[in-house]
Amino acid sequence: MIMALGALFPAAASAETLDISTLKCSDIIEMSPEDGAMLLAWIDGYLGGRADDTRFDMDRFSSNADAAGVACEADPNAGLLTVLKAAEAGN
Repeated sequence: MIMALGALFPAAASAETLDISTLKCSDIIEMSPEDGAMLLAWIDGYLGGRADDTRFDMDRFSSNADAAGVACEADPNAGLLTVLKAAEAGN
């Protein structure tokens, strides 16, 4: 099972370490679609963990990502985590 997960994210082994609290919307726009999707999934899990919510809701995730995308387009210098927290609070 672990090997299968590694095959899903082959670039993860060589990826840099990111401080999510310092990322701006413009940073995710510059990422590959695969890295951006992985980061958004990680942040969703992080926010869910902080809220003690162990569920993964694809509809909520998609809605939050869409809302964050709109906010990021409006302000590329906005903090990514701030935008995603606001999207989460709106749902």
